[in-house]
Amino acid sequence: MSVTPDEVRRIAELARLQPGEEDVERLTGELNAILGHMDALAEADTSGVEGGGEPLPAAFRDPDAAPDPLTDGGPGAAAPEWREGFFLVPRLPALEEGE
Repeated sequence: MSVTPDEVRRIAELARLQPGEEDVERLTGELNAILGHMDALAEADTSGVEGGGEPLPAAFRDPDAAPDPLTDGGPGAAAPEWREGFFLVPRLPALEEGE
């Protein structure tokens, strides 16, 4: 598997980046090197390794587990102050007028 300079430009566009032509060529080479390593790893024989080649089972949360205060009820549930989807933080004294 490899990527083309046009694909690198498209990925950069999706990430709202604007690389120059020199960067596109460099990134194309770097991404193709990474993908080459991934291809080599995919070809490695892992049949003699315990768990090798077998996908890991999906992790599911225990339905009897205690609620997670950071996720249950959204971020506002754990926030000291929350209004209209935003965390409210106190103003720093150093930003007050006259200081």
